[in-house]
Amino acid sequence: MKNFVFFLCILFVVTHAQNPAMSQMIRQYIQQGGKPSKAQKMLREYKENKEKSGKDAIDEMAEKDTLADTTSKKKTGQLSVYESMIRGISIDPDQILDSLHIFGHDVFKKSRRSSFSSDDFISVPASYPVSVGDEVIIKLWGRINEEHKVVVDRDGRINIPHMGPVSVAGLPFSAMQKNIIDRVQSIEGVQASVTMGELRSIQIFCMGEVESPGMYTVGALTNVTSALFAAGGPTKNGSLRHIELKRNGKRIKKLDFYNFLLSGNNYTNLRLKSGDVVFVPTVNKMAAIAGNVRQSALYEINDNTSLKDFIGLAGGMTPAAWTNKIQVERYSDNQYQIVLDLHTESGSALPEFAIQDGDIVKIFPIVVKDHNVVYLAGNVSRPGKYELTEGMKINSILGSYDLLLSGTYFEYAVIKRFEPPTFQESIIPFNLSRVLEDTTVTDNIFLKPKDEIYVFHRDFFEPDRKVAIGGAVTNPDDYLLLENMTVRDLIIQAGGLSEDASPERGELYRRTFDQANVTTQKIEFCVQCALDDDPEHNFELNKLDRVFIRSKRGWEEEKKVTLAGEFIYPGTYVLLEGETLGQLIRRAGGFSRNAYLTAAVFTRESVREREKEKTDEYARMLEMDIMKFTGEMASKEKGAEAQALLQQQLANLEKLKAVKPLGRVVINLTNPAGYEHFMLEGSDSLYIPKDISTVSVIGEVYNPSTFKLDNKLHTTRYYIQLAGGYKEHADKRNTYVIKANGTVLTQKMTNVNRYELEPGDAVVVPQRIKYVSGFKVFGETISTLVNITAITTSIATLILLLRGSNNSGE
Repeated sequence: MKNFVFFLCILFVVTHAQNPAMSQMIRQYIQQGGKPSKAQKMLREYKENKEKSGKDAIDEMAEKDTLADTTSKKKTGQLSVYESMIRGISIDPDQILDSLHIFGHDVFKKSRRSSFSSDDFISVPASYPVSVGDEVIIKLWGRINEEHKVVVDRDGRINIPHMGPVSVAGLPFSAMQKNIIDRVQSIEGVQASVTMGELRSIQIFCMGEVESPGMYTVGALTNVTSALFAAGGPTKNGSLRHIELKRNGKRIKKLDFYNFLLSGNNYTNLRLKSGDVVFVPTVNKMAAIAGNVRQSALYEINDNTSLKDFIGLAGGMTPAAWTNKIQVERYSDNQYQIVLDLHTESGSALPEFAIQDGDIVKIFPIVVKDHNVVYLAGNVSRPGKYELTEGMKINSILGSYDLLLSGTYFEYAVIKRFEPPTFQESIIPFNLSRVLEDTTVTDNIFLKPKDEIYVFHRDFFEPDRKVAIGGAVTNPDDYLLLENMTVRDLIIQAGGLSEDASPERGELYRRTFDQANVTTQKIEFCVQCALDDDPEHNFELNKLDRVFIRSKRGWEEEKKVTLAGEFIYPGTYVLLEGETLGQLIRRAGGFSRNAYLTAAVFTRESVREREKEKTDEYARMLEMDIMKFTGEMASKEKGAEAQALLQQQLANLEKLKAVKPLGRVVINLTNPAGYEHFMLEGSDSLYIPKDISTVSVIGEVYNPSTFKLDNKLHTTRYYIQLAGGYKEHADKRNTYVIKANGTVLTQKMTNVNRYELEPGDAVVVPQRIKYVSGFKVFGETISTLVNITAITTSIATLILLLRGSNNSGE
């Protein structure tokens, strides 16, 4: 026990000193008593998760937890007030105060520009005063077809061909137009039209709290609204309600830009003149309103702004607003902040209350929702809310069987009620069948607001209402017990009888309950009689009954054996009773001329399963040894060696776990006496490759490859040199050969280096394992593990090479 705890602590210090998540895991393990099974499980899960993710999985889990904690919920301000109302989200004023914006400033964010576009296409009003620099377009037709573009000169005149100069400066456009047309049309047979061409430019100034103060060259038709957009709009400190237009040093107009934002009035009749100044002063008074109004924001207020006017600026209150109490937070005498609650009777007008600079008005949501509703839930076709009317009883909602789904339990239903004044939950049971059959019974009680009626399914009270069928049927399984269900019905639901089913022998196992005792009774029946609906055999089923259909006498599943490769007639054969391998080979026509019998591979499923069991058992034992020996080394202050050994051991352990057992049985097919009487089993497989002219070298060499076998016989050393020779960590003394038939030749059996290889042989050069001094026994265990892993992997590699060589040659 101490070794396990010590091992985990040292393992943490050596390999995860900088890993707080791993540290936490170790502390938890020690606090839980340091049980070996717990240690194994934690270590195994840690390694598996790390391999899957490619990084420390415990750190990854910690990162996810941190991310989940720091991720905030979706703010209510991202939804419109009506979206929140429909989704049932209450708008809390305190939660949206931090996200309030200044009303009106969003208009300028996407419209900011530093200059104006041409006003060539703007319609010139009749009152436009013509001045120096304006262009006038005169078109003549009739006896004279001409077009003239003339510009008002410094003297305020335009020179019209054939007519001479005409004074136009200072005249409204409509007066100038009439004057020119009258003069032109005095010429017999000539008609005329007069329009304005390119208008003069003027220079204005945008000053004060604007984003881009300065001088701007604009068109003569520019108004104050356009000038504000040109300057980027007011800053956050600028006023939108007290904008001044100054001309020749005097204020000629004071503008409230809220008129434009709320009503669309952009002061088109207030055109600028050259030298005009648009001045935006610093905002003087501002208050905030948040909560259940149509637009929560910071609003600039004027003197004597009432609560009603202020709420009107925000678009009014929503239907979800609770008007009984409006709260105002106010700064008092530059000393402290106070809270004022304005109480209003439901449905009455807002109180007379003046809004002051810096006030924060909060409009809270209604708390009482679904005031006049009751709820229906459970095994019903139309669950949900229902309006509660005066004198409503249960049968007002559950008045018909049509509202119920199949499987309803009629003996018991409940109402969950919240009783005032504590509103503690209480359960009121009633009999559903009596309510449906007789509306006057005491079960049909009056409903109260927010009652929840729940109708149960039968499975809630009878969870084990199932029967089972097994044996010779198509789909053996558990099935729901239906009303009046019989043995015949259950057999049909299970897909009917399978081919091996006995028409005579069926068994019904029935459990009977006698107070505290349970007994099981077996009832035999004729299967075919039950299917023919014979009442003596087609029993009605009870809950938990189990039906079993026996197979026909002497019935066995077909056993099949696969012969692949170099046979006259390869394929899958049905195995006959007592058939041997020699007999089956003769049924397949014998071997083909190209069959290389030495490399035959015979596999058996039962052998493969036993190999897998032994490999898994060995891996579990080895894992325990790894933990034990590493802990012992760590306890003797050999941390670096313990870490190196641990990494090497875990790598070898993973190799062992990755091995897939083949279930190979070595059989000598070159001599008929070796296989003639060999008994076969179902799922056996025999593969015979074509003539092989290659040998393979795998393991710790520089170029593991498959080489063509020369006509001359060559030794193992020759092919190792062809593969580039031994690597630095190669275990030369333990090199071995795997013969084509699966047998292994080691140094103890023969001189492997001088052994003359045959077709299909494979040379395996294992890795040399270095183990820590003082732990030789364990090092030998690891060495054995590596050899087993290498041998098993080599056999699998050899089979793949054999099959690949033959397939490529076909």
